[in-house]
Amino acid sequence: MPLTKEEKICPICGGPNNCQHGEASCWCQEVVIPKHIIEMVPEDKRGKVCICISCIEKYAKERGM
Repeated sequence: MPLTKEEKICPICGGPNNCQHGEASCWCQEVVIPKHIIEMVPEDKRGKVCICISCIEKYAKERGM
């Protein structure tokens, strides 16, 4: 099942998240996202919309991870 338009947008920055979940194997299935970054996602989108790799890297660096 193809992703919806909303599922293709990062819930933190609003940019494309480049998720291919459901269409092929995706980078999002391999990455570990720190809890503090997941908590930045609005409740209604948690576990439903992927965070982009740019936001993951940016906010992980800010915490020294």
